[in-house]
Amino acid sequence: MGLNRMGFGPYDQTHTPIPVNLSSGNLFMIPTGQFWVQPGLYTFLEYYDPITTTWRVLQTPTQSAGLAVSSDGYNWRLANLTGCMVGASVTNGGTGNTNGIYPAGGGGVLAGTATYPTVVMSAGGGSVTATCNVIVGGAINSTITITNAGAGYTRPPVIQISPPPIGGVPATAVCTLTTGTIGSVTVTNQGAGYKTAPTVTVVPWQYDPAPTTPAVLTVNATLAGSGIIQAITMANNGATMNAVPTFTFSPTTGSPAATAIMCFTITTGVAQTSASNMGTGNIGWAVGALATAQSVNTNPAITTGAFTPRPAYTAFNTTAAGGITFLDGGLHQIIPTGIAYAVLSNGTISAASTAVAQTVGGAANDLSYLIPL
Repeated sequence: MGLNRMGFGPYDQTHTPIPVNLSSGNLFMIPTGQFWVQPGLYTFLEYYDPITTTWRVLQTPTQSAGLAVSSDGYNWRLANLTGCMVGASVTNGGTGNTNGIYPAGGGGVLAGTATYPTVVMSAGGGSVTATCNVIVGGAINSTITITNAGAGYTRPPVIQISPPPIGGVPATAVCTLTTGTIGSVTVTNQGAGYKTAPTVTVVPWQYDPAPTTPAVLTVNATLAGSGIIQAITMANNGATMNAVPTFTFSPTTGSPAATAIMCFTITTGVAQTSASNMGTGNIGWAVGALATAQSVNTNPAITTGAFTPRPAYTAFNTTAAGGITFLDGGLHQIIPTGIAYAVLSNGTISAASTAVAQTVGGAANDLSYLIPL
């Protein structure tokens, strides 16, 4: 017997699971050591990204899939992000700002004269207000030039784009082959915060023989979005929100605007109005969805790709109006509307005159486990 590396008290050689209970917006830094991490239904396993200086959700085949991690005490954490803001789509980047990476709370002036853009979030009904970093300019263009298509590739090589300065958003791309040469390149994230055009490295599949002619790809020397807000990243996700917060930008030149990307779970089921075919014994579900606001650029890594939504589903109900209990409130980037019911006796899906917006927020508590390895 001995004290474990977390200070929770003794554990034995059976590697006793250590419970970690988190409510909306609560975080738990995984201490130094190796652990099997089993997140709860509403808890994410996150890793620290030293380039963007933000925390990223580790996407797994199922949201609560377990994983072995090696922690240095600072690079992994558990986070109940329900009732929190996880990102933002910049729908209008404004104009006239000075290119740069501006941390939350950095003040109104940079280097004495340059315009320092800031954004203030409304509370969204939460107990902790989210805060955001603002990145102006420095996105790559939506196309990458194939300077030399190369030859001799058997599988599409990996496209590596050099990172931006600390706090920026890395650009990413993928390619397709045409008879052993690079036929096309698709930019999957335009990034933000680059000061100069990044370099592109083409990395062949590890079991591919050396290409007879290495491919060369080039990013346009003139970056996109100068003076325009290209990205908003999270400094603090906030907590216990039950509504989508709004943005107040300063300065307001060019009318900058953005839409928050949320992580909601359904807390109270709201019945459809005039639902038909609601015989005894039915089950209902509300479909999780990606945020729909269109960003000024392509950056799903920090917007809709923050996490993958999942549907919510109810226990059995005898009528549309009574006794709606969610077994799983699901995960949603927007507030879901309506509950679709299936009658168990005939499998028919209910119809309703009005799809009612569900009551959303954060999970009151969610239990995860750490198992020392």
